[in-house]
Amino acid sequence: MEYLYQAGKPNGKKFILLHGTGGDETSLIELAKFLDADSTIMSFRGMIEEEGMNRFFKRNGLNQFDFESLEKETNHLLEEIKEISAEKAIALEDWILVGYSNGANIAAHMLLERETALTKGIFFHPMSLEVHTQSFNLSDKRIWVSYGGAKDPIVSDDSFAELVAAFRDRSGEVTVVETNYGHQLTMDEVQSAREWLKG
Repeated sequence: MEYLYQAGKPNGKKFILLHGTGGDETSLIELAKFLDADSTIMSFRGMIEEEGMNRFFKRNGLNQFDFESLEKETNHLLEEIKEISAEKAIALEDWILVGYSNGANIAAHMLLERETALTKGIFFHPMSLEVHTQSFNLSDKRIWVSYGGAKDPIVSDDSFAELVAAFRDRSGEVTVVETNYGHQLTMDEVQSAREWLKG
C-alpha cells in the first residue's frame, strides 16, 4: 500500500491521514501541519481506482457501497497501520486518524467494526456506511466530526446522524461541528479541530 511517512518532533501529535475520493497520500499534509506543525505523519493512498480517482473502497455509484470491498480494504488498512507502527515503534493508541470524506468513512468504520487500540479520530464530512454488526463498548474512543449541513450533496442529515449515534450509543465521545458550506473543507472547521486537539 502506497504511503508517505514524515517524522515530526517527539512532542508532536501523530496523524494517520486518509484522503477523500480523488486524493492521494499528499492531499492532507498541509492540513495536518496546520493541526500541529510538529506532527508525525503517516499518510496512505487508497488502493481502489475509480475512473482514475483513488479511493479506499469500491462503490457502485454515489453512496452505493461495495460492502465486500469495504471489509477487505478495512482489514488491509488496519494491518498496514499495525505493521508500520511496529516498524516505527509507535503505539497504536498514540495515533489520531484524520480523514476526509471517503477516508473519514473507512476510518470511522474501522473504529466501529474492529476492536483496535486506535482510539482517536478527526473526521471531516463522514457518513454512516449502514454497517452495524458489532456491539463492543467504545468508551475509549474520542472523535471530532464535521458536517456540511443541508448544502452537502453527498452526506444527508440522516446519514450523518446515524454515524454519530453509532458512536454515542456505544459510549463513544463525539464532538460535532456543523458548517453551511456543503462537502468542502473550510478553515473554520479545521480551526475547530485544532482547538479540539488541545483538549
